Amino acid sequence: SYYDSYNFTLYDLISDAQKVLDIGCAEGKLGEQLKLRKNCFVAGVEIDENLAMLAKERYDKVIIGDIENLSELPFPDRFFDAIIFGDVLEHLKNPEAVLLQIKRYLQDDGFIAMSIPNVAFLMVRMKLLLGKFDYAEEGILDRTHLRFYTLKTLKSMVSRCGYKIVLIKVRTPRWYLSKLANLWKGLLAYEFVIMAKK
Repeated sequence: SYYDSYNFTLYDLISDAQKVLDIGCAEGKLGEQLKLRKNCFVAGVEIDENLAMLAKERYDKVIIGDIENLSELPFPDRFFDAIIFGDVLEHLKNPEAVLLQIKRYLQDDGFIAMSIPNVAFLMVRMKLLLGKFDYAEEGILDRTHLRFYTLKTLKSMVSRCGYKIVLIKVRTPRWYLSKLANLWKGLLAYEFVIMAKK
């Protein structure tokens, strides 16, 4: 269900009545909840035209396009309280350029929130030991992923782009692993959810 998804973790980071930009918003399920339950202003950017049309019915504004090719967005500088990247950065050719470019639209005390799969997850490591690195239709080794991150490389990228991490949460494939995964984030987290300020 929606509340079991990573979106719920990102949803939790947003406060009432904030202005939110959702990059790679797909059909707009996250923003729909933020508008309904938290009275947020939500704008989205989506590359897939069909998904964007669905999101347009749910969001205040949707820009159809590839965030890597949009040099300007139709918003004033420092307009948003939060900018969300829900499973997006690993699909980009140059995620650092996007993180740098988007910063101008973030309020001085605003934050970015992102969810990113952990390529150093235990099961991936086990398969590598057996010489396997097989792409799949979804998950950590999704065939559309261009970038792969460990906790260390993710932290490094975020700080290189001039953001300061204020919160790291973990997602696990099984809820009962979450306590352990918080102890061994780099090994047992299936996905990281990070909140970082300017």
